[in-house]
Amino acid sequence: MPALPFCSRRSQPLDWISKTKTSLWAILSLCVLTQLSFAQPKNAPTKPPKTSPESSSTNSALSAQWMFEILLGEINVLEGQAPTAYALILDVAKKSGDEKAFERAIEIALKSRSGEAALEAAQAWREAQPNSQGAHQYLVQILIALNQMSDVEPALARLLLITPREEKLDLIRSIPRQFTRVKNKALAAQLVERVLEGSKSVRALSAASWASVGQMRLLANDQEGAMQAVQKAYQMDAKSADPIWLALGLVELRNIEAENFLQRFFSQKSPPVEVDLHFAYSKVLLQNQDLKAAMEQLLAITSKYPEFPLAWLYLASAQLESDLSAQAEINFQKFLTLQASKPTAMEEREASQAYFGLAQIATQRGDINKAEQWLTLITQGPSKINAFVQRALILNKKGQTQNAIDLIQTLSQDTSPERKSKALALAQIYRDQKDFSKTLEILKEAFKENPMDDDMAYELAMAYEKLERLEEMELALKVIIQRNPTYHAALNALGYSLADRNLRLPQAREYIVKALELVPEDPFIMDSLGWVEFRMGQLKESLAILQKAYAVKPDADIAAHLGEVLFALGQKDEAIQLWQSALKKSPDNEVLHETLKRLGIKI
Repeated sequence: MPALPFCSRRSQPLDWISKTKTSLWAILSLCVLTQLSFAQPKNAPTKPPKTSPESSSTNSALSAQWMFEILLGEINVLEGQAPTAYALILDVAKKSGDEKAFERAIEIALKSRSGEAALEAAQAWREAQPNSQGAHQYLVQILIALNQMSDVEPALARLLLITPREEKLDLIRSIPRQFTRVKNKALAAQLVERVLEGSKSVRALSAASWASVGQMRLLANDQEGAMQAVQKAYQMDAKSADPIWLALGLVELRNIEAENFLQRFFSQKSPPVEVDLHFAYSKVLLQNQDLKAAMEQLLAITSKYPEFPLAWLYLASAQLESDLSAQAEINFQKFLTLQASKPTAMEEREASQAYFGLAQIATQRGDINKAEQWLTLITQGPSKINAFVQRALILNKKGQTQNAIDLIQTLSQDTSPERKSKALALAQIYRDQKDFSKTLEILKEAFKENPMDDDMAYELAMAYEKLERLEEMELALKVIIQRNPTYHAALNALGYSLADRNLRLPQAREYIVKALELVPEDPFIMDSLGWVEFRMGQLKESLAILQKAYAVKPDADIAAHLGEVLFALGQKDEAIQLWQSALKKSPDNEVLHETLKRLGIKI
């Protein structure tokens, strides 16, 4: 769900407060010419909080004495005497009832990391202005930060009560974000649910209230309760976006019930949601590797909103991932054309994604000169280094290995991340040349600087694997897994390496299953599982798994394994057709060639 500010009204700091010491007379003249003006904290409302007529009249005229005390307070701020400044300005606030003075006192306390002082100022403000939204907004935030949950509930309930009707929705939607760092999230969820009990029965607020209750349950790891809140919110208002955002949060955690709910919702002919929510659903599907479902949704978006550029970009990326290169190329171009017609320049990251995609398509087609042209368009931002690396790999493919190495050597190596990128790029060049000893040499040297870097350790393990140094490979992968049990690539690599060599198959399967539990829709991990099942003699199980993997990602490695299973089951013609198709797309695939050679098949 999009982040909505808890304090929905903010103001920016005034320049004169933040600058170095200004002359006393210049500051004093500014105070005299203007009403009370203070540098506002980042969390201060952008509009003055709603106040009663009595407080407004109090604020309208400040005495010269109060102004002078404020001036002294600000001078103390500039001189680093925060406690004195806080005391002076809070005293003015209490005597005058001026809300800006209370805000300034809170800001000084917070910048000094004095939560108790900030709380004192907020409480004094609330006492002076019982109906001030600003006072209660600050009070709630400070109490949450201090983890004083018993006092949060009445303060939050009061804030909800005094907030105008037209602002209640934003407040309700923003509540869960305030509790993300509290220690006892289950207690916080119960607290919020009690505060919102009355709002759940108000038609205009019910869906948002149930959704916020659900968000709090989700924070407390209560997925079942969160899903119940999704259903309740949807029942109260089927056109509200609130239950959909909540369901998306559950889908990110791979909650099956939420997945089914959203699938039904978005299968409607015209789902009653704005494009940003529909697009968010597509991105969650992509994140979960459900490419087919993601493409269906993106096609629906591009049909309904053809001028929405990002949908074309993500659709093209998903199509490229699914080996639908012709459609992907058209849609990458569509994205670039749409963005070029916009008044603002496209984001560097988005442009780079399109250029990388088009370069990949050109490389697959064998037009490496065109691929290089696309990559030269990436001239700035974090993608620039990756573009340099890809250009070097293209030069390497063209047989210009020394030129490729020279291009990589031009990259900066002032920082550790830059040196890491350079090492990985050089390692890839030598790997492509099948010089695995040089690859290992480069990675071992880089690993000395990054011994706790799991990605670097993984690359090192794969270099050991290429040299058949299996004990060292296994040790490197196990170190990664011990350090980071969710590093699914290491689990998969270890399981597949054992399975491919017909070693310790039950253990290999265990590693692969763990990896698949972390990313259930990953086609390459499915391929590993299908391959270990084949090695264990479970041909029917292997066939089903590999067919599913190939449907998700028609990759040559997967085709090699699926073909071998078909061949073993006597379906030789089907296997040969599959291999022929894979060879046409990936004529240099090592796994495919090794499979055909081992089986004595000539294609």
